[in-house]
Amino acid sequence: MKLRTYTLRYLIVALLAIIALWASLFYMVILDEVYDNIDDGLKNSKILITREAYANESILETREFGINQFKIEPLPKGPLYDFSDKFMSGFEYMEYDDDNEPFRYLETVFNDAHGNPYKLTIRASIVEEDELLEDLMTALIALYFMLVVSIGLLNHIILRKVWKSFYILLYRLKNFKLGSGVKFESPDSPVTEFKTLGKELEQVLQRNETVFTSQKQFIENASHELQTPLAISLNKLELILDNNNLSKEQATEISKISDTLNRLVRLNKSLLMLSRIENRQFEEEEDIDYNTLVNEITEEFKDFADYKEVNLTTINAAQLHFTMNKGLATTLINNLLKNAITHTKVGGSVEIIVDKNRLTFLNNGDTSLDKDRIFDRFFRSTLNEQSTGLGLAIVQSIASVYNLTAEYEFNQKHIFRIIFP
Repeated sequence: MKLRTYTLRYLIVALLAIIALWASLFYMVILDEVYDNIDDGLKNSKILITREAYANESILETREFGINQFKIEPLPKGPLYDFSDKFMSGFEYMEYDDDNEPFRYLETVFNDAHGNPYKLTIRASIVEEDELLEDLMTALIALYFMLVVSIGLLNHIILRKVWKSFYILLYRLKNFKLGSGVKFESPDSPVTEFKTLGKELEQVLQRNETVFTSQKQFIENASHELQTPLAISLNKLELILDNNNLSKEQATEISKISDTLNRLVRLNKSLLMLSRIENRQFEEEEDIDYNTLVNEITEEFKDFADYKEVNLTTINAAQLHFTMNKGLATTLINNLLKNAITHTKVGGSVEIIVDKNRLTFLNNGDTSLDKDRIFDRFFRSTLNEQSTGLGLAIVQSIASVYNLTAEYEFNQKHIFRIIFP
């Protein structure tokens, strides 16, 4: 989720809650004010009616509301009555609207000039006030949504403008590659923090570029310098082995030294490849047909499998295509296939399954390997001195570069699986 969308989501949720709260409080205040005004009118009517009752006892006979909007009911003498004002709301039929409409009532008790108690009920229609409150509620709801939408849109526009330089910076950073020779330049920004971030990134990447170039040159030079003396040493050992004057013991020792040097050569090449993979120096990419590539590599390993007396089978369950460097794709299959054949006992079998989005290598085995360390550098499950312990580490490194998943499990067979996105 983009930062702008993430920010807007929380802002709109906060606005929905806050504006709804304030709108509710505003409506309650207005409602209380409306009822308070009506109640004040009813209190005033009470004063006028009780005053008139003292002067004109005929109004004490008003038993129905009628056009007077009040009624007076006599009460028996003796009990103690509550002379306070009581307000309530209700509905009554109105002929004009031909419907039940809301009314506000005041009930109280008073004594006439002779001390006789009476119950006084005064009513006031609140139809207009009720309609006013309904209109006010509708207006508040409309205003509520308009405010939220307007503020959301306004913030979206403002955030897009404010964060524009940040997204440009992010885009340039995403497309920047160490060792490409292209200098990283941060975009100009009116925001001080983004400008500072851009300048700091420029300096950090420049330092990384310098370190990367130095490291790359060192590794290439070191590899080259190592390869030359190793090759010379191996040639000299071969010449010595051709000497018929050597004893059997001397020839055996020289052969061991030659094997060690050959392993060192392979180790040097593997470490160089790991470095190049992790530094993403394999830039050329193309669509790889893994079905065809697996068949070609399997054919090349036929002699090795026959020598090991291992049955090699390929199953093309579906077509698998993926865009990557062909050299790395070849190395990926080579290492997994060589690992499977090497660690399969005589008479065993190796099976390669090419599926829609996965590549699976199965070979016979007795016990499970350490799945947490199997792809670590220099991890070896056997005491084979010819192994560099880097074959599966190179597989893991290639998988990481292209967001593939390298898995291992044991289910009566060793299963190595490469899952493509």
